[in-house]
Amino acid sequence: MENLKIFRLVFLLLILACGKEKTIKETIKLRTDTFISSISSSNNSELAYLSLAKDSTKEERIIVRLPTNNDEDENLFNNCFDLDNVCSIFVMPVAILVDILTSCSNAILQPANLTSAILIFNTNDGSSVAAGSLNINLLTKPWFHSVSWSKAHPFSSKGKWDSAGGDFDTSTSFNANCVGLSSGSCAAGEIKFEMTNYFKTLISVPNSTHYGMAIIANTTISEVNIYSVQANSSLSPRIEATYTGSCSSLEFSEKRVYYLAENLD
Repeated sequence: MENLKIFRLVFLLLILACGKEKTIKETIKLRTDTFISSISSSNNSELAYLSLAKDSTKEERIIVRLPTNNDEDENLFNNCFDLDNVCSIFVMPVAILVDILTSCSNAILQPANLTSAILIFNTNDGSSVAAGSLNINLLTKPWFHSVSWSKAHPFSSKGKWDSAGGDFDTSTSFNANCVGLSSGSCAAGEIKFEMTNYFKTLISVPNSTHYGMAIIANTTISEVNIYSVQANSSLSPRIEATYTGSCSSLEFSEKRVYYLAENLD
């Protein structure tokens, strides 16, 4: 009888724990972002900051990519030959999104269960960037960490951008920074982009191709520096994804933080 009481107590605690809203944050190996400048061809991928600017003398744009695999970029590029086919480094497996969207049951991994996905950057001095002053665009060409204003990669003649500063997918559009967020708002020093529908697409289509994204100013802005993944900070670029799903037949909401990095194995 005593064992039965203990079993009932443990079972009740498990039910309560499963139904309770909770927040989980994960920090994993950081990897892929950089910025390009209209007046320099420098490789900026190892810097602890990203730079944005737009005026009459120069423009700087941020280039980022979501994680795809755990292999070294250079080795994978060398196996892509002339890049006629999609290189595996830019294929987004659903397994990576599992790390973002489920810790309880794979049954939760459904597009309808994703309620919010926000891409977040932070300025490294706490200064704010005006809401609506930045656009984010999907890229249409594979790129290497030495990406510059004129070239996406150095591995073939196809590495040159068709349009200086990056080639963009105009069929997919996103809200400007801090506009139309599905959850929360922009605090001082935060730059946020609404990504929920895009993430739903990645969930819906296994092995989706993801060449990355470019963040550009749509108006004149003074140069602003932003934490990069190389800064190895809690304020480095990250995605906060919130989903609602069923665990042990109980409804709950859970937020997970996923950094622009490699997948957890």
